[in-house]
Amino acid sequence: MRVFMLINTITNVCKAVVIPLLLGFPIAVIAYRMELWPMGVSFKIIKYTGYASIAVLAVSILIGLFTLFKKQYPLAKRCAFIAILSAIPAIGLSMQASKAKSLPFLHQVTTDTVNLPKFNAIIALRGDNSNPLAYDQEKLAPLQLAAYPKLKPILSQLDKDQAFAKALEVALSLGWEVVAKNEQQGIIEAVDTSALWAFKDDIAIRVQALGVSSKIDLRSISRIGGTDLGANAARVEKFITTFSDK
Repeated sequence: MRVFMLINTITNVCKAVVIPLLLGFPIAVIAYRMELWPMGVSFKIIKYTGYASIAVLAVSILIGLFTLFKKQYPLAKRCAFIAILSAIPAIGLSMQASKAKSLPFLHQVTTDTVNLPKFNAIIALRGDNSNPLAYDQEKLAPLQLAAYPKLKPILSQLDKDQAFAKALEVALSLGWEVVAKNEQQGIIEAVDTSALWAFKDDIAIRVQALGVSSKIDLRSISRIGGTDLGANAARVEKFITTFSDK
């Protein structure tokens, strides 16, 4: 009897905390977007609610199996319900952790790791706490090449002016905010804002003449965060694909 009283108490505690754990992620996102606290606080909320969810999931599964074995079906059903709810943030954290481990620790990528497209107008828009624009070629280039071998310059049969116009069209079609454009220099600077977190990542596009054809290079860098979880590479790859398909 005492065992089931203890089990019932533990189950009630798990039930009481599972809803707040589910709300951890949306609260973290909303509070960050409302500028109630910095990104680091939101990440800690997600991290620790994820850990707590894993603990609740494990406890509810163990108690559920025990009560099922003891034919305490109402209690077993409660545990199953708690396990399902706690699995949502637990799985979310596990997936993010797995993705982070599978990708290099990068927050910027470029199609030209030797002579990077340069930012000018966007520099004034980047806050004091933004990631530095400096590029450690010896360290970062091999990581990028191993993880994202498709990130290469676009070699187009269009002349420079035509390629510039097309690059601008593609950037706008992808929803990027064009901050500056200089057709003579062949430079386009843009900002891409993520839908969920409203992260702002900066993009530089450089169009160079190659005789009667042209070469297009891109650089994409996150303003905050040590790793971008592949977001910048995906952005550049999407531009390359869209440019080639148009």
